[in-house]
Amino acid sequence: MEQLLIKRLIKAEDLVVPTLFKPVQFNILKKLNLGEKLNENEKRYLRGKMKLKLNILNKLIPIKQQEINEYNIFLGSIESYYITGLEALKHNGYGWYFDTKSIEVINTKIQGKIRIENKTLKLIRVKSITNSNYKVDKETGLKYATNEQVFKDTKITKNTYTKLMWIQLVSRYKKIFVKNYKKYNMPLENLKINYSKYGV
Repeated sequence: MEQLLIKRLIKAEDLVVPTLFKPVQFNILKKLNLGEKLNENEKRYLRGKMKLKLNILNKLIPIKQQEINEYNIFLGSIESYYITGLEALKHNGYGWYFDTKSIEVINTKIQGKIRIENKTLKLIRVKSITNSNYKVDKETGLKYATNEQVFKDTKITKNTYTKLMWIQLVSRYKKIFVKNYKKYNMPLENLKINYSKYGV
């Protein structure tokens, strides 16, 4: 739980420095967040008033139960990632009816699949996500692709089902879904999909 608190504090740097933590103290939080080793001086800081502040904040800041799960902890350990596909669309407010059993995660470290809490995380490794568009959920700290990024990612994920759903959503919601919706104007009949491949 303390690790989640540290992540929250890192994201709120403008609010907590220098009001709650001096820049030197905040640098220690950054190192802890990245899992880096502290020198002896930094360890002394952490044992003193700084530790007391963290303990108090840990008790005062409500952390939702949904934040404290293996899913969040695992993705937090990857750091350089974002969730894409149907799960991202669902998070962005579209396709609330999607029952995503497989969650696509674009990242720069791991390739493969892992099962956590009745969900299969499909980990797709890429060289960089620097130019990708994603947003961090303020409640959970998880990173989700924007609607437009989800479409771009179908080239990497090869998920034709997601592409079909995406085109249906853009044809229904147009400018609300993506700004330049006209450039995605394509007939659905051009997409041939083997639904059994996606468990449908």
